[in-house]
Amino acid sequence: MKSISFSEKISNWLSSRSIRKNEFILSQKNIYIIPSKAGFAFVLLIALMLLTAINYQNSLIYLFTFFISSVFFISIWLCFLNLNGLRISSYEIAECFEGEPCPYPIQLASISKPALSLGMGINEQPIIETNIKQDSVCQHSMLLPAAKRGLHTLDRLRIQSYFPFGFIVAWTWLKLDAKVLVYPKPIEGTRVIGKPDSLSLNQQHLKSEDLTELKPYQQGETASRILWKQYAAKDQLVIRSHEQGGYDSFWLNWDSYEAIDTESKLQHLCFDVLDLNRKQQLYGLDIPNVHISPSSGEQHKQRCLKALALHGLNDKSVFYD
Repeated sequence: MKSISFSEKISNWLSSRSIRKNEFILSQKNIYIIPSKAGFAFVLLIALMLLTAINYQNSLIYLFTFFISSVFFISIWLCFLNLNGLRISSYEIAECFEGEPCPYPIQLASISKPALSLGMGINEQPIIETNIKQDSVCQHSMLLPAAKRGLHTLDRLRIQSYFPFGFIVAWTWLKLDAKVLVYPKPIEGTRVIGKPDSLSLNQQHLKSEDLTELKPYQQGETASRILWKQYAAKDQLVIRSHEQGGYDSFWLNWDSYEAIDTESKLQHLCFDVLDLNRKQQLYGLDIPNVHISPSSGEQHKQRCLKALALHGLNDKSVFYD
């Protein structure tokens, strides 16, 4: 069993005082200050100079000792002000594929003053240095090692600063609710011989040539389904509804691959979703406990990938038709 150091215990205790939220504003309630290694050495130097001044009763040494002491105490105040009022937030869910670094989205905003020499880190991960200008918002992606498929939440975020002289370090631990959805790694699969192809073709033809039910065009829909004659006549973009139109749709089925284990099947399905989306074809997804009707476009692709990423997991944030 791995032993936990004293500093790690202190860090765990401090982070336990923070509740998980999408946004934090730093203040005296969650900023901690302590001298750095250089700061402790500087305090030792001040003590030696004070002893020297007392021993020799030298006014010049007294003056210099009090001067550098004031610099040290001013740096404490400036270091605190550098973090005070900083807004840290994360509202979007980032996406990546299994095997890629996880880009946790973090937004930093500083109002009325700049925030300089900021460092961000996750537990023992390397610190990222950044500066924020006055009245500006800075977007960052905290890249962490690759994770398995599913919805992952940031463990804890460390914000720190050694501004301005490096004698003092001000820091905080935050349980920022930053999330990353990891999709299965897309790998082309071999389909079972003698069974229907996983890209099983579902022919859908109109019973008549008269299209009476149309729907407005939405961003992400395939441009090939736009009725350009309607657009020329009424200056309105409309497309055929999925239930009516002379087009072919494909079904991505669970049992049409030679792979036996669940993860391999999900990887093959992920590959076919991306391939059919690239070809701008209509496709549906049929896997255990999930049935998504044939459609196309970016939103449909994201819905299918999300279903594959969360398949068999406890997360209930996806809704299917």
